[in-house]
Parts: sequence; structure tokens; C-alpha cells
Amino acid sequence: MRVTGRGIAAAAAGAALTMVLAGCGGESHSSVTGASPAGDKAANKRTDAPTVLMAAAKKTAEQASYRTIQTGEGGSERSEMLFQQQPYASSITSSGKKSADNPTGVNQVIVTGDAAYIKSDQIPGKSWYRMDKPASSGPSNARAAGSINEVAGALAATGSTSWVGEEQVGGRAADHYRGTVVFEELARYTGPAIKDEVRDYYVQLAKRRGETSAVLDMWVGKDDLVLKSQQVTTGSKGQAQVFEEYSDFGTVPAITAPPAETVGTWDEFIAGTAKR
Repeated sequence: MRVTGRGIAAAAAGAALTMVLAGCGGESHSSVTGASPAGDKAANKRTDAPTVLMAAAKKTAEQASYRTIQTGEGGSERSEMLFQQQPYASSITSSGKKSADNPTGVNQVIVTGDAAYIKSDQIPGKSWYRMDKPASSGPSNARAAGSINEVAGALAATGSTSWVGEEQVGGRAADHYRGTVVFEELARYTGPAIKDEVRDYYVQLAKRRGETSAVLDMWVGKDDLVLKSQQVTTGSKGQAQVFEEYSDFGTVPAITAPPAETVGTWDEFIAGTAKR
């Protein structure tokens, strides 16, 4: 049975806000080439995993802008996420499962200032509709920045994390780090490796998904910018994989709101969906 009226509007709005606050899908790991011999580890100043990872997370977060491509296993879902610091803005274009209400499977959300703009064909003569952001939300909640803070912090906080070797990621030399994180143990961690709010968010997200542990990998360039991450989680629903690749540091084109004449209101969106 097809959902109409406020039901479909709520579903669409929920999907859009999930993209704004949660992000989803892009990147494959084909850009990684073979590791250099681990025998060089003793002479490599980059083998202090916690120090390198914390420095990399900090430097990457300081970049004016960057692009994240995130994919699930097999590329079934893909997202291109653009992140901009000043003025704060983000753009997420996600492709996934097709449905009757979204036959293309593509969703797009732009967040600037105090509003989110959701791509939609539900309003005649308009291409977008606007939703005001809750007063309690802010830049820290947007997922367009990817999972750098969560993965780097969890790896730096985990005793099993070690330097794997030097590899090539997208033609750039990078140091590869890997560790196994047990979320129950991470929940009890206190220290400089990961902020409390980032730790709590990551642990709660894993709990909601029924995940108990994760093998995490992160590749850090020689300039201390994070180039790639991989999460392979295990839990009650089996294994899941998420890959992210980061690029275009400081060179992402300015993210702006859509032209005003192309943007409808929430009420217009509700009215448009009710007619379907």
C-alpha cells in the first residue's frame, strides 16, 4: 500500500535528516597498493600510532574544506560529502536503494547556516525545499566531515593499534595503522585520544546497530592529513564494512544555498506530497 500525505512527508524528511546527521555510503579500496616491508618499522619515526593518529585528526579537522567519498561493502551505497568550515556548510549526495517514492535512489542535502535544503520534485516549479535546523544542532553534528574523529580517536585509544607499513593511497605515500576496537572497552576509556562526546557517539551508534567490535584501518599521508579509513564491524547482524576516502583539502568549491527561486517551503512540500 502506498503511503500518502503526512506519512510520506515524514518519511522523506526523516531520510533527509538522517543524511544531514548521519551520512551514508562511498569509495572503494582499489587505490591502495602493497605495503613496504615491516622490517623497517624500528627505523620509522611514524610507528608511534597514537601520536600520529591524534595529530592527523587534529590537522585534518583544521582544513578549510575537504571531500569525503564513502561506500558500503561492494559499493551498494555511495555518498559524496563536501565539508566547509567557514562559513560552515556541507553537501551530501547519496545513492542507494531505489523505491516507489524515490525511483532514482539519489538524495541530496545542502546545509548552510541555520537551514537544510533537500532536493525534491514534490513542489511544482521548485527543485528544493527548506527545513530549519533545530536550535540544538550545530556543525559538530553534521556527518559530511566523515568518520575521521571516531576512527582516529578509537584507534589512538586502543592498545592493539599498530603501524602496518607504508603504502600508496591514490598515488600518495601513506602510513597504514590498524587496531581492533571492542566497543564495551572503548566506552570506559578516558584520556586524550578521543573526546568524550565523540567516544559516546561512536559507542552508542555501534550499540544501536548491534555491533560489538570493529577492525579499524586508517591511512595517514606524510603531511599528517588523513587519506582513507576502513571500518569492518562485527555484531548480532554479522559483519559490515564502510570505506571512506578524503581529498581536495582546502580546494572544495564554495558550498552555498540553492537559488532562492528554486526553493520551496516545508508547507509546500507537505501539500505537494499530499497530492500524489
